[in-house]
Amino acid sequence: MADALAALRSLMSSHSPPLHALLVPSEDYHQSEYVSARDKRRDFVSGFTGSAGLALITMNEALLWTDGRYFLQAAQQLSEQWKLMRMGEDPAVAIWMADNIPKDAAIGVDPWCISVDTAQKWERAFAKKQQKLVQTTKNLVDEVWKNQPPAETNPVIVHPLEFAGRTVADKLKKLREKLAKEKSRAMIITALDEVAWLYNVRGTDVSYSPVVHAFAIVTLDSAFFYVDKRKLSSEANSYMKENGILVRDYGEVSSDAVLLASDQLTASSSDKTPTGFSRNTESNDRKATGNGAIPAAEFVNDLIWVDPCACCFALYSKLNADKVLLKQSPLALEKALKNPVEMEGLKKAHIRDGAAVVQYLAWLDKQMQEIYGASGYFAEAESLSKNKLKDTKRLTEVSASDKLEEFRASKENFRGLSFPTISSVGSNAAIIHYSPEAETCAELDPDKIYLCDSGAQYLDGTTDITRTVHFGKPTPHEKACYTAVLKGHISLGDARFPNGTNGYALDILARTPLWKYGLDYRHGTGHGIGSYLNVHEGPHQISFRPSAQNVPLQVSMTVTDEPGYYEDGKFGIRLENVLIVKEGNTKFNFGDKGYLTFEHITWAPYQKKLIDVSLLAPEEIQWLNDYHSKCSDILAPYLNQSEAEWLKKATEPVPPTALMHQKSTRLLNVFITA
Repeated sequence: MADALAALRSLMSSHSPPLHALLVPSEDYHQSEYVSARDKRRDFVSGFTGSAGLALITMNEALLWTDGRYFLQAAQQLSEQWKLMRMGEDPAVAIWMADNIPKDAAIGVDPWCISVDTAQKWERAFAKKQQKLVQTTKNLVDEVWKNQPPAETNPVIVHPLEFAGRTVADKLKKLREKLAKEKSRAMIITALDEVAWLYNVRGTDVSYSPVVHAFAIVTLDSAFFYVDKRKLSSEANSYMKENGILVRDYGEVSSDAVLLASDQLTASSSDKTPTGFSRNTESNDRKATGNGAIPAAEFVNDLIWVDPCACCFALYSKLNADKVLLKQSPLALEKALKNPVEMEGLKKAHIRDGAAVVQYLAWLDKQMQEIYGASGYFAEAESLSKNKLKDTKRLTEVSASDKLEEFRASKENFRGLSFPTISSVGSNAAIIHYSPEAETCAELDPDKIYLCDSGAQYLDGTTDITRTVHFGKPTPHEKACYTAVLKGHISLGDARFPNGTNGYALDILARTPLWKYGLDYRHGTGHGIGSYLNVHEGPHQISFRPSAQNVPLQVSMTVTDEPGYYEDGKFGIRLENVLIVKEGNTKFNFGDKGYLTFEHITWAPYQKKLIDVSLLAPEEIQWLNDYHSKCSDILAPYLNQSEAEWLKKATEPVPPTALMHQKSTRLLNVFITA
């Protein structure tokens, strides 16, 4: 890292103009959350491997900003050359630079790696101190990264209609109708999952996300796909042609954006395009292909639509700013509203996934008892021995999670994990997005909490589930914390709310049981999830962040329900299910708004041993019993006899308690004396 910083500072000095600072974002050319190995530039310079963060390098300092999910991880991974800046607690990057970098300073950034929105915010902030944001012509990190991985050249895979549920022609038609409504003649689409969703293609260019490195430009009568042509098989090329999609080289998106700005981008504007048909002369032919072209004669305005949070500043800079519509992509909401085929696929995928998780928990329960003498998933006692068998038999966070992947891999339509499994024991579970490494990970410990947040990609859906368990004797404090998290999880998952309600308004439901005792967590409560696409999907979310106010929850959206609690250096607890928003069917309908609720589609038991039942209200006990009953009925057909027996025991109903009058004082005492 030290050599990289020195080399970068040398390039900054020799740059024209000389750079006082260099910004290194986490994102790739598509503003992705998860990026390919080649695009992990911020990881390379800083050593911090989390998915979110921003590095700033000056001639004398190196700073890294990240959010609450990664405070502990960043503190562990950053060398002494780096200073950790905690978002929400320390000054934001623009404020820090205004106070610590001279006036008239030049601050460099690769314009392909920042969004329009971010670049414009920085430009406004820097201008207050006469500082200037400089777009570098080359990425300086690439210049010093000697062993940078090569670009991915994995094949483009056509996603069958039996899983996609909607044709490309239908999606293009709907998009063009929205373009016309917004008086736009074209849209530049840069988000990888939006390109994949629109054209019904998938790929393996980014680990855990089944996407292809590609751009798209859609006009009123043409559709362009910018991709490394080596990724297209003859079948994929035929598919593109059948759907009226013109294939261009990945790098041509830059020059085509210039042509688009002057209204010269047509299907025949490049002699490299074998089809050679033009926008004006061939619109009827393209209509025949079923790609939903709208005649240009029906259109009078001249805007180009780009999503300011997804489009890179480099492409935006090639357009005429006064002729650009900066507005959230209409594809984000379209993609979030799952069609019936996608919803059915998600439900089926989650059933198979739930079976894999139960198989894993049953296997892990047996291993913890045999290897460590643990009392196990059901009994509550200190472990008998931690040295029962040879070292070669011991379990680690990685070897255990590998077994979970093995169970998932045996399921129909499995295509890989949806994110790196967070398999974490004890203090590691307090690191919210902990990612264990085989060389350094911890051994499982029957006397400590174990948190496992995991998910998979199936052809018919994407999954994300978290369960927290203990194989020994949990403390009263751990039980109280787990129960508070469970109460919040139930409260949100069982909510009824009017149409128009956003995730910002609902976030409090998951936190209230924790807030009552002065506890909280530093991450959002829920995110959308893709249909064999990204595990984190917008535009909606359930969160304390103001952005959660932007989009109300709507019928057929997916969203997670994942409150948690973490004690640094001790333990972490999180419970997560995927939900589908559906009609509420309430007895009354105040204001004629219509009411909504959630349908749980994740199936795996909550560990009763970690629940202090006396702290649950009768309706919470009823909810738990109902969920467990469904869980057993749904998953049993996918399990062998011993696994089914384990699940039956794990989902036995909790009897109503007669100690409800003591619950408030007991919970308060547990937290006070912890």
